[in-house]
Amino acid sequence: LLPILLPAVLAVVLLLLPRTLRLLRDALAVAGAAVLLYYGFVLFSLKNLRFNVPWLGMGIDFDLRLYHFSSFILLALAGFLILITVYTTVKMKDAPRGREFMAYVFLTAAFANGAVLANNFVPLLFFWEGLLVTLYGMITIGGRPTSGRTAVKALLISGFCDFSMILGIGLLWAVTGTLTMSEISVEPTGLAAAAFVLMMIGAAGKAGAMPFHTWIPDAAV
Repeated sequence: LLPILLPAVLAVVLLLLPRTLRLLRDALAVAGAAVLLYYGFVLFSLKNLRFNVPWLGMGIDFDLRLYHFSSFILLALAGFLILITVYTTVKMKDAPRGREFMAYVFLTAAFANGAVLANNFVPLLFFWEGLLVTLYGMITIGGRPTSGRTAVKALLISGFCDFSMILGIGLLWAVTGTLTMSEISVEPTGLAAAAFVLMMIGAAGKAGAMPFHTWIPDAAV
Protein backbone atom coordinates (compact mmCIF):
# COMPACT_ATOMS: atom_id res chain seq x y z
CA LEU A 1 0.00 0.00 0.00
CA LEU A 2 2.92 2.37 0.60
CA PRO A 3 3.56 3.23 -3.09
CA ILE A 4 -0.10 4.29 -3.33
CA LEU A 5 -0.73 5.97 0.02
CA LEU A 6 2.51 7.94 0.38
CA PRO A 7 2.23 9.97 -2.86
CA ALA A 8 -1.52 10.43 -2.31
CA VAL A 9 -0.94 11.90 1.18
CA LEU A 10 1.92 14.04 -0.14
CA ALA A 11 -0.37 15.37 -2.89
CA VAL A 12 -2.87 16.59 -0.29
CA VAL A 13 -0.13 18.12 1.89
CA LEU A 14 1.47 19.91 -1.05
CA LEU A 15 -1.89 21.28 -2.15
CA LEU A 16 -2.72 22.61 1.32
CA LEU A 17 0.62 24.30 1.96
CA PRO A 18 0.40 28.10 1.53
CA ARG A 19 2.05 29.51 -1.56
CA THR A 20 4.45 31.49 0.63
CA LEU A 21 6.04 28.22 1.81
CA ARG A 22 7.30 27.30 -1.64
CA LEU A 23 10.73 26.20 -0.43
CA LEU A 24 9.15 23.86 2.12
CA ARG A 25 6.81 22.53 -0.56
CA ASP A 26 9.69 21.82 -2.92
CA ALA A 27 11.78 20.20 -0.18
CA LEU A 28 8.88 17.93 0.81
CA ALA A 29 8.27 17.00 -2.82
CA VAL A 30 11.88 16.06 -3.51
CA ALA A 31 12.20 14.20 -0.19
CA GLY A 32 8.95 12.32 -0.83
CA ALA A 33 10.08 11.34 -4.32
CA ALA A 34 13.41 10.16 -2.91
CA VAL A 35 11.64 8.01 -0.30
CA LEU A 36 9.47 6.46 -3.01
CA LEU A 37 12.60 5.72 -5.06
CA TYR A 38 14.17 4.04 -2.03
CA TYR A 39 11.11 1.86 -1.48
CA GLY A 40 11.07 1.14 -5.21
CA PHE A 41 14.46 -0.52 -4.78
CA VAL A 42 13.25 -2.33 -1.65
CA LEU A 43 10.18 -3.72 -3.41
CA PHE A 44 12.24 -4.61 -6.46
CA SER A 45 14.37 -6.84 -4.24
CA LEU A 46 11.29 -8.62 -2.83
CA LYS A 47 9.40 -9.31 -6.08
CA ASN A 48 6.60 -11.40 -4.57
CA LEU A 49 3.92 -9.83 -2.35
CA ARG A 50 0.12 -10.02 -2.30
CA PHE A 51 -2.51 -7.88 -0.55
CA ASN A 52 -6.11 -9.01 -0.90
CA VAL A 53 -9.15 -7.62 0.93
CA PRO A 54 -12.79 -8.61 0.14
CA TRP A 55 -14.55 -5.56 -1.23
CA LEU A 56 -17.80 -5.52 -3.20
CA GLY A 57 -18.52 -9.22 -3.67
CA MET A 58 -19.05 -10.94 -7.02
CA GLY A 59 -15.30 -11.46 -7.28
CA ILE A 60 -14.58 -7.74 -6.90
CA ASP A 61 -11.76 -7.58 -4.34
CA PHE A 62 -9.19 -4.92 -3.50
CA ASP A 63 -6.36 -7.08 -4.73
CA LEU A 64 -2.77 -5.88 -5.17
CA ARG A 65 0.06 -8.06 -6.41
CA LEU A 66 3.79 -7.40 -6.62
CA TYR A 67 5.82 -9.66 -8.90
CA HIS A 68 8.95 -9.32 -11.04
CA PHE A 69 7.37 -7.19 -13.80
CA SER A 70 5.28 -4.90 -11.58
CA SER A 71 8.24 -4.33 -9.23
CA PHE A 72 10.35 -3.22 -12.21
CA ILE A 73 7.64 -0.81 -13.39
CA LEU A 74 7.28 0.60 -9.85
CA LEU A 75 11.01 1.27 -9.73
CA ALA A 76 10.91 2.94 -13.16
CA LEU A 77 7.96 5.12 -12.11
CA ALA A 78 9.80 6.17 -8.95
CA GLY A 79 12.81 7.13 -11.05
CA PHE A 80 10.71 9.22 -13.39
CA LEU A 81 8.93 10.82 -10.42
CA ILE A 82 12.08 12.15 -8.81
CA LEU A 83 13.31 13.53 -12.16
CA ILE A 84 9.98 15.24 -12.81
CA THR A 85 9.86 16.59 -9.26
CA VAL A 86 13.34 18.13 -9.44
CA TYR A 87 12.56 19.65 -12.84
CA THR A 88 9.22 21.03 -11.64
CA THR A 89 10.74 22.73 -8.58
CA VAL A 90 12.87 24.82 -10.94
CA LYS A 91 10.62 25.19 -13.97
CA MET A 92 7.48 26.18 -12.05
CA LYS A 93 8.97 28.03 -9.08
CA ASP A 94 7.21 31.27 -10.10
CA ALA A 95 4.12 29.70 -11.69
CA PRO A 96 0.87 30.90 -10.04
CA ARG A 97 -0.53 27.35 -9.99
CA GLY A 98 2.71 25.51 -9.31
CA ARG A 99 1.34 24.15 -6.04
CA GLU A 100 -1.59 22.52 -7.84
CA PHE A 101 0.68 21.07 -10.51
CA MET A 102 2.97 19.46 -7.94
CA ALA A 103 -0.04 17.97 -6.18
CA TYR A 104 -1.29 16.54 -9.49
CA VAL A 105 2.15 15.02 -10.13
CA PHE A 106 2.10 13.09 -6.86
CA LEU A 107 -1.54 12.11 -7.26
CA THR A 108 -0.66 10.80 -10.71
CA ALA A 109 2.14 8.76 -9.13
CA ALA A 110 -0.33 7.28 -6.63
CA PHE A 111 -2.80 6.30 -9.36
CA ALA A 112 -0.05 4.95 -11.63
CA ASN A 113 1.40 2.81 -8.84
CA GLY A 114 -2.07 1.54 -8.01
CA ALA A 115 -2.72 0.59 -11.64
CA VAL A 116 0.60 -1.27 -11.80
CA LEU A 117 -0.09 -3.21 -8.59
CA ALA A 118 -3.79 -3.94 -9.22
CA ASN A 119 -4.56 -7.64 -9.60
CA ASN A 120 -8.31 -7.16 -10.00
CA PHE A 121 -9.83 -5.32 -12.92
CA VAL A 122 -12.17 -3.13 -10.86
CA PRO A 123 -9.44 -1.52 -8.69
CA LEU A 124 -7.40 -1.24 -11.90
CA LEU A 125 -10.19 0.80 -13.52
CA PHE A 126 -10.44 3.03 -10.44
CA PHE A 127 -6.75 3.92 -10.65
CA TRP A 128 -6.87 4.05 -14.46
CA GLU A 129 -9.69 6.61 -14.49
CA GLY A 130 -7.95 8.61 -11.76
CA LEU A 131 -5.11 9.15 -14.22
CA LEU A 132 -7.61 10.68 -16.64
CA VAL A 133 -8.64 13.23 -14.00
CA THR A 134 -5.07 14.25 -13.17
CA LEU A 135 -4.19 14.48 -16.86
CA TYR A 136 -7.03 16.92 -17.39
CA GLY A 137 -6.00 18.94 -14.35
CA MET A 138 -2.34 19.22 -15.35
CA ILE A 139 -3.19 20.37 -18.88
CA THR A 140 -5.52 23.12 -17.62
CA ILE A 141 -2.68 24.53 -15.51
CA GLY A 142 -0.80 25.39 -18.70
CA GLY A 143 -2.11 28.95 -18.52
CA ARG A 144 -2.51 29.42 -22.28
CA PRO A 145 -5.82 30.45 -23.87
CA THR A 146 -6.01 27.04 -25.55
CA SER A 147 -5.24 25.00 -22.40
CA GLY A 148 -8.88 24.35 -21.63
CA ARG A 149 -9.63 23.23 -25.17
CA THR A 150 -6.58 20.94 -25.19
CA ALA A 151 -7.63 19.44 -21.85
CA VAL A 152 -11.10 18.68 -23.20
CA LYS A 153 -9.57 17.13 -26.32
CA ALA A 154 -7.35 14.89 -24.20
CA LEU A 155 -10.33 14.01 -22.01
CA LEU A 156 -12.48 12.97 -24.97
CA ILE A 157 -9.76 10.91 -26.68
CA SER A 158 -8.65 9.20 -23.48
CA GLY A 159 -12.26 8.75 -22.39
CA PHE A 160 -13.07 6.89 -25.61
CA CYS A 161 -10.03 4.65 -25.14
CA ASP A 162 -10.91 4.04 -21.50
CA PHE A 163 -14.44 3.05 -22.52
CA SER A 164 -12.89 0.55 -24.92
CA MET A 165 -10.88 -0.91 -22.06
CA ILE A 166 -13.97 -1.17 -19.84
CA LEU A 167 -15.84 -2.95 -22.62
CA GLY A 168 -12.89 -5.30 -23.13
CA ILE A 169 -12.75 -6.11 -19.42
CA GLY A 170 -16.48 -6.82 -19.47
CA LEU A 171 -16.04 -9.26 -22.37
CA LEU A 172 -13.12 -10.97 -20.65
CA TRP A 173 -15.16 -11.30 -17.45
CA ALA A 174 -17.96 -12.93 -19.44
CA VAL A 175 -15.51 -15.40 -20.99
CA THR A 176 -13.50 -16.32 -17.88
CA GLY A 177 -15.92 -15.66 -15.03
CA THR A 178 -13.25 -13.92 -12.96
CA LEU A 179 -11.88 -10.41 -12.50
CA THR A 180 -8.62 -11.54 -10.87
CA MET A 181 -5.90 -11.02 -13.44
CA SER A 182 -3.51 -13.67 -12.13
CA GLU A 183 -6.23 -16.31 -12.58
CA ILE A 184 -6.96 -15.54 -16.23
CA SER A 185 -5.51 -17.73 -18.96
CA VAL A 186 -7.43 -17.89 -22.24
CA GLU A 187 -6.69 -18.42 -25.89
CA PRO A 188 -6.99 -15.17 -27.90
CA THR A 189 -9.93 -16.31 -30.00
CA GLY A 190 -13.52 -15.13 -30.35
CA LEU A 191 -14.68 -12.82 -27.56
CA ALA A 192 -11.32 -13.14 -25.81
CA ALA A 193 -9.57 -11.78 -28.90
CA ALA A 194 -12.05 -8.90 -29.12
CA ALA A 195 -11.44 -8.18 -25.42
CA PHE A 196 -7.69 -8.10 -26.03
CA VAL A 197 -8.05 -5.62 -28.91
CA LEU A 198 -10.34 -3.35 -26.89
CA MET A 199 -8.04 -3.39 -23.87
CA MET A 200 -5.06 -2.71 -26.13
CA ILE A 201 -6.87 0.39 -27.44
CA GLY A 202 -7.34 1.53 -23.84
CA ALA A 203 -3.65 1.07 -23.08
CA ALA A 204 -2.57 2.81 -26.30
CA GLY A 205 -4.82 5.77 -25.56
CA LYS A 206 -3.44 6.23 -22.05
CA ALA A 207 0.11 6.01 -23.41
CA GLY A 208 -0.63 8.64 -26.04
CA ALA A 209 0.37 6.24 -28.81
CA MET A 210 -0.66 6.77 -32.43
CA PRO A 211 -3.37 7.44 -33.51
CA PHE A 212 -4.48 8.69 -30.07
CA HIS A 213 -1.60 11.15 -29.65
CA THR A 214 -3.00 14.29 -31.29
CA TRP A 215 -3.58 16.12 -27.99
CA ILE A 216 0.09 15.79 -26.95
CA PRO A 217 1.57 18.42 -29.35
CA ASP A 218 -1.15 20.86 -28.29
CA ALA A 219 -0.35 20.30 -24.61
CA ALA A 220 3.40 20.58 -25.15
CA VAL A 221 3.38 23.91 -26.99
